[in-house]
Amino acid sequence: MKYPINIPHLFKEDKKYAHEAIESGWISAQGPFVKKFEKRMADYCGRKYATTISNGSCALLTAVKSLKLPPKSEVILPATTFISCYNAIVQAGLVPVICDVDLHKWTICPFDLQRKITPKTKAIMVVDLYGLMVNTEKIQAIAKHHNLKIIEDAAEAHGASHLDVKAGGFGDVSIFSFYSNKIITTGEGGMLLTDDEDIFEEALAIKNSYFDDDRRQYNNTNMGYNFRFNNVAAALGVGQLENINYTIKRRKEIAHRYNFHFNSYPFFQTPFEDAHYKNVFWYYSLLINDDLCFRKTRALKNNIIKNLELNKIDYRHFFKPLHKQPFIDSKIILPVSEFLYAGGLNLPTYTQLKDKDIDFISNVIKEVLYD
Repeated sequence: MKYPINIPHLFKEDKKYAHEAIESGWISAQGPFVKKFEKRMADYCGRKYATTISNGSCALLTAVKSLKLPPKSEVILPATTFISCYNAIVQAGLVPVICDVDLHKWTICPFDLQRKITPKTKAIMVVDLYGLMVNTEKIQAIAKHHNLKIIEDAAEAHGASHLDVKAGGFGDVSIFSFYSNKIITTGEGGMLLTDDEDIFEEALAIKNSYFDDDRRQYNNTNMGYNFRFNNVAAALGVGQLENINYTIKRRKEIAHRYNFHFNSYPFFQTPFEDAHYKNVFWYYSLLINDDLCFRKTRALKNNIIKNLELNKIDYRHFFKPLHKQPFIDSKIILPVSEFLYAGGLNLPTYTQLKDKDIDFISNVIKEVLYD
């Protein structure tokens, strides 16, 4: 591809710290960069506790299990999200309940969320989608009223905020992913954050095979996992976090350049942001919206995709709604999530993109409108 969907940006600090980690001989989970990365992420998100996890999916499973919810409890989550959210709930022995999302913000819909609450509901899993946080006030009010736990999946929103709440700092427990396409990357990796000491201690035990205090005895007090991180990857994370302000600034510049091309067209819905929501634009996400008509929207999107592929421009669809996944195959209807999948496209978004590149990609999309 001439324009891939993402190119990781590695800074000089990343390479310097990774070299230090290798030279020190501390390349496993016990190295000093692991603790440094955890402490700095906790401080950045305004959390008391943070622990690294091997990847974002494992962080989600650890987060769900750390709440110690009763077996078969229901956990409500949005349909428009990555499959790991659903998997973590099932893998923890709980029951996922899928709800719809908001047409403008694309995050969990508070109104549909409230309709899905039953006496069996014990938690809400919210997802900060494509760089935008959820409405923290509404979710917190619903959770408080119904005595529900909140799990925040902030995998795509490092540095985002709603009001005075920063992504990763919301709910009873939150997680990040540091996969290669994320705003902060360590290649693979994840993080769990919380203000609750009991949740934190349980997460530490889960990710470390429930070893007791003396590992020499090889006593394991429960069935856990090896979800540990490593010092070299953590060193990359420290460097990435030191440069996060530059990364976010550049992504905003890229998004606003795309907006310049698309805002005046009724066929395009650009990513939401306002004074209360700081969007960090994990990808530049564009919704093709032809009068809320599925058939016309799909047709226009398909023509745009053909032109993107012809010009060697990579893209990603919006997440396929969970209830439409082949192994779930639910019969429920969630019209907004289904429409987002019909019309949603993620476009190349990485710091190395130049204005002329964004102009070219945008014009390739717009020229379909005149065919």
